[in-house]
Amino acid sequence: MLFSIIVPVYNVASCLDRCITSLREQTYRDIEIILVDDGSTDSSSELCDHYAKADNRIRVIHKENGGLSDARNKGMELATGKYILFVDSDDYINQDACEKLSKYTTQNCDILVADAVCEGRNMDLSHIQQTGQVFTGTEYLLMAHQAGKASMAVWLNIYRRKFLLEHALIFKFGILHEDEQFTPRAFLKANTVLCTGIMFYHYVIRDGSITTNKDQRKNASDLYGSCCELEALYQKLNEPKLRKYLLDSLSRMCLNVFQIGRLYQYGDAFLYKAFVLRNAKLPRTRLKAALYVVSPRLYYSINKRYKKGLSHV
Repeated sequence: MLFSIIVPVYNVASCLDRCITSLREQTYRDIEIILVDDGSTDSSSELCDHYAKADNRIRVIHKENGGLSDARNKGMELATGKYILFVDSDDYINQDACEKLSKYTTQNCDILVADAVCEGRNMDLSHIQQTGQVFTGTEYLLMAHQAGKASMAVWLNIYRRKFLLEHALIFKFGILHEDEQFTPRAFLKANTVLCTGIMFYHYVIRDGSITTNKDQRKNASDLYGSCCELEALYQKLNEPKLRKYLLDSLSRMCLNVFQIGRLYQYGDAFLYKAFVLRNAKLPRTRLKAALYVVSPRLYYSINKRYKKGLSHV
């Protein structure tokens, strides 16, 4: 078995068929599809069983609701493929995705890097253009951050299953922003990262998803907790340039969730000013952090006008 495709499922009956159809119709057939029903209360559970009866490559796990991290971890426990793909149930992949990716598995690299299209928002989810080249995880992270292409989305990468097992790489239970906590740890452990240049994933932003939830307080709290853990990890790195970029990324993530969630309206408890300022290492981020610390509301207003101006370019 070459690929195990893990799909967490929770109350997505309206869009599940598109996702599963894109997996069942893969031109490369040597795959298994693991559907983890995370305690759905709509008809998603029944749909999962229906798909399993129609295709013997599909395995279904029904479990109590534990969140996305727990669902992915349960899927990894059952996976038998050489490589693992994570596909969110409201997204889908190209029909020839596995066929194209299979050509890059012969080198036995720890992580294969690919690209995505974002549907519903103008976002660039492409990686650095070094197609066919192999790097260490730290080399890749530095290049990606320097190029502004360091996405933490877990579904953009394909992971060698034994690599994940050898380093006990699992998702932290019960948090949002689990990708931001998982992905950098995986790259820092990886000896070999191969850039495929393949656009295979369709990321769909829909109403009601975590990314569109207006109350971002749990997002901010969970992200800050993960950032504190990563800060401690990054401070131990022996590569000063990479350490600088990684720490700076933590400051920018906190600023980003502040902007999305208008966190100034909830008071100082969700601002994390000292953390943002401490980890702002690059000149542009330091300027943003300085303004943010002086006046979060002013920072929000200026940043909003700036982003609005960019959207009209």
